[in-house]
This record gives sequence, C-alpha cells and structure tokens, in this order.
Amino acid sequence: MISPAHPSAVTFTHPPAVVPTHPPAVVPTHPPAVVPTHPPARLTTHHSCPPCADVRSWLLAHDRACATPARRADVTTFGLDWLFRYFAWGPNPWPLAWCDIPTTRTLDCGVLACLAAELLTERGLRVDRVQLVERAAPEETTLWRARWRTAGYPHDWILSDHEVYHEALLVHVTPAPVLFDPTEASPVTRPLWMRRGERWETCL
Repeated sequence: MISPAHPSAVTFTHPPAVVPTHPPAVVPTHPPAVVPTHPPARLTTHHSCPPCADVRSWLLAHDRACATPARRADVTTFGLDWLFRYFAWGPNPWPLAWCDIPTTRTLDCGVLACLAAELLTERGLRVDRVQLVERAAPEETTLWRARWRTAGYPHDWILSDHEVYHEALLVHVTPAPVLFDPTEASPVTRPLWMRRGERWETCL
C-alpha cells in the first residue's frame, strides 16, 4: 500500500461534535500513542481476475442506475445509502480483494471507504481518503471488541474505551469540502484527530 502525498491545508465542514455518554476527563492534546501508522485500507485486484473486474463493474453500474436529479445536490448521504441494501458493517479479513466482496458477510470501515471513494470518483468528484480518531462511549467499544473477537479478527482499531480508529472521506464540493462517513452514509460527527498523508491534525 502506498501512502498518499502530503496534502495542503484545507477547511472542511461537519456538524457539531456529539459528546459521548462518558467523555474523557481531559481533552487530549496529542493523538493516542497507539494510533495506526499505516495508510488507508486498499482493496486488492487480482491480476487477470474476471470476478474482480465484474464486482467493480456491477458497483459502478448500480450506482449509475440509482442516480436521481436530487442526488447532485445531496452532500449529506451523496446518494450512497443504496450500498446498505447489499452490505452491512462489521469485521472482515485483510487483505481483501474485489472478488471477495460478494462472499464476505460484513465489511469494515476501510472497505466501505474504498467502495464509496471508487463510486464518487467515478462521478467526477474529487475525494481524499482520510483516517480519523473518533470519540466513542464505553458501551460501544465493549460491544465492538466482543464482536470482532467472536469473528476471530484483531480489534486493535479500538484504541481505548473512549477512542476508535476510523476511515472516512473528504469530499470536495461547493461551498466547502465535507468530511463524509461511508459507514454511516452521513457527515462525520465525532472526530478528534484526522490524518491525510503523514501528519495527524486535531479536529477540536
């Protein structure tokens, strides 16, 4: 996987942050020490693999079929909520190839960000992959740890009882870029830190 080039500064818009049920006692001034250093997730394309090409072609064709006049102005869901008719959020193995998607029961935030970026780029939008540290409540992180553990996959994306690693998109639209969460099909609401390229920057 290749890390994207270091971006220039940009101003983005998102709704006010949602305060979790049990917020940290102190507002952090540095990202967590265990924050991932790897670049955003990438789907593998097998060489000369017709199923890989078929899955990508089906996604693009279905997105075109779901286009409506109102979608052009939609900077909340970007018309990507149709993905949830076919895919559910949850743990999946890595690495993952395009041809694995139809037989994978659930897809994590990295895969969903890959799919959404592919679709929005095909529509002609400029999209940046971003990595986040988000707020979470202990009730959430306890549930997610158990779910990943039951599936037999690492849960190191859960950084603490109050913080989780997440992958999202920065979609460049007018009048300002939108920090978009493909896992929720909505703008990001709980960011603490964001990385595009090499450097983590605070969102507070």
